[in-house]
Amino acid sequence: MKNKQLFLITLFLALSTASSWGRTDVAEQTDTLLARLDDRISECLDDATRLDEGYELIQQALALKGVESAKFYPMMRFHEGTYFMGNGDIARWKENRLQLFQELPFDDWEEMSIIIPQELGVIYRREGKTDSAFYYYNNALDESRRQDNLEWQAAIAANVGILHYNLSHFTEAEYYLQQGLGYVRQVDDPYTELCLLQTLGAAKVALGKLNEAEPLLKEAYTMATEAESPDWQLRCLTTMMPMYDKLGKADSAQVCMEHGNAILPLLPQQGITAVGFVTSRANHYYDTGQWSLAVSDFETIMGHGGGGVKTAAVYEKMARCYAHLGRWQEAYFQMDSARIEADTLASERLTAQMADFNVKYQVMEKDLQIARLRTWRMWIGIAVTLAVLTIAALWVYSRQRRKRHEAQMRIATLEDERRRIAKELHDGLCNDMLALEIRMQCSGKDSFSEQLNTLRQKARHMSHQLMPPEFTHLSLHQLLQHHIDMLCQNTTLRASYQALPADNGMWKQIPAEVSHEVYRIAQEHVANIVKGGTAAKLSVSLQQTAEGHYRLSIVDDGRPSGTSNQAATEGLGRRTQNDRIVSIKAHGSSYQTNGENHFELEFSA
Repeated sequence: MKNKQLFLITLFLALSTASSWGRTDVAEQTDTLLARLDDRISECLDDATRLDEGYELIQQALALKGVESAKFYPMMRFHEGTYFMGNGDIARWKENRLQLFQELPFDDWEEMSIIIPQELGVIYRREGKTDSAFYYYNNALDESRRQDNLEWQAAIAANVGILHYNLSHFTEAEYYLQQGLGYVRQVDDPYTELCLLQTLGAAKVALGKLNEAEPLLKEAYTMATEAESPDWQLRCLTTMMPMYDKLGKADSAQVCMEHGNAILPLLPQQGITAVGFVTSRANHYYDTGQWSLAVSDFETIMGHGGGGVKTAAVYEKMARCYAHLGRWQEAYFQMDSARIEADTLASERLTAQMADFNVKYQVMEKDLQIARLRTWRMWIGIAVTLAVLTIAALWVYSRQRRKRHEAQMRIATLEDERRRIAKELHDGLCNDMLALEIRMQCSGKDSFSEQLNTLRQKARHMSHQLMPPEFTHLSLHQLLQHHIDMLCQNTTLRASYQALPADNGMWKQIPAEVSHEVYRIAQEHVANIVKGGTAAKLSVSLQQTAEGHYRLSIVDDGRPSGTSNQAATEGLGRRTQNDRIVSIKAHGSSYQTNGENHFELEFSA
């Protein structure tokens, strides 16, 4: 029925212009038809329930003869991108806007010079690429000022506020959103006003200003209802539900959830608005102890994989839901994901909780093993003594193996943390510094910008040092040589390195996992010498002592560590170093002679 209606509409518009076709060229005929379709398409795209109808009209418009040379052609392509946005297809929305941005300006559609870069700012904001988001927002803001367009200045202020909100900079978000609300009250732009009211209310909820947030959100919901916009109604309900939970108004929170459940089927289920409501509903179930319902919603939003929902907080809440349901293995894996996503300070707490879940899971597995062992003993009867001896031997073997496995697990966790910190330094801190550097350059503070650039380069260098070494193309010999060379460049130590034999091909035969641990042991030991600050000379050597057997030697002339330094030498670095030695079945020894400190590591391939 819908397709038939679309066909009749197109046919009617075509016939209505037939009388003039003999007097105009193809481009004018096409523009006449596109001009009439434009209003119809805009009407459909403004209604979230009619997106597909609008898309069919767009495709018909783009299929018209001579459309690419028509005045309305850029507008049809713009509508196509708007459909992708409303349908939650972020990748195609981004692709569309980047193509149009490269083709700017359009003489007939000057306002696109503001709209397109500001939408790109929104896209990059959602992707977490704040430097790109600020770039496009600044582009749009400059253009809106050039055109003296107060409406767009208000809209962009709203977007900058939303960017701060998504970065959890709630105080800054409140400032920009309040400023944008002041602008939009001076013009007739109900959509931007609705957006500002809803987001400002959400920022105040996050800041705990619940009494200030409630009237803003109520006003926004009333506007969305009067505009018959299910998308914005659901956005408001998504924020109002946790607000009423915090205010202790359980009945109001329940009403919000029921209204949201009724609206939810009207919107694309993978769209940002739908995912946001399901996330809020999951948190409501979580806060009220409805673990099965909460974990079901969390699994749904994780399955969609959109809207930036995969955060440490969500992983942690899923882990707690599984824990309350007694599903310890799932709890462990979710907590591990939370640890990877979390920042450095939260990581320690999450790692401890993850270990607790893992212990409970292992205890459950151990209980099953004990039950099986008792059943087996009942049937062997006379072989009890032999079984005890066998179990004792297996226990000794298992204990040694478990110690090595635990050391490997601790090392793996440490390496994961190194990767995560390196990623945070490179992708987070460095990018934030880059955005600040750009803003400083724009404000004329070049001297501070140069200092910030130097600091950013140091942060990148630290991230590269934290990343695990690659042994696919480089040998242990080459990496140690590079490490000592960098040490000479960055410290006052007179450091030297040699390998016997110097044949790099031979050193590549050492397995990567062994080379990695030896490199980390050397790196940790040398770092401790540098931290001590008393050594002036350091030498590192690597030699083959027999077929498949090797020795790493590190000698320095610093002050020997005595009993006063015992606590320091038994800290995290020493424990980690011992774990690495155990994990590769190596042997390490330290001694002093002739005023020099010696450390030797015997290992094999």
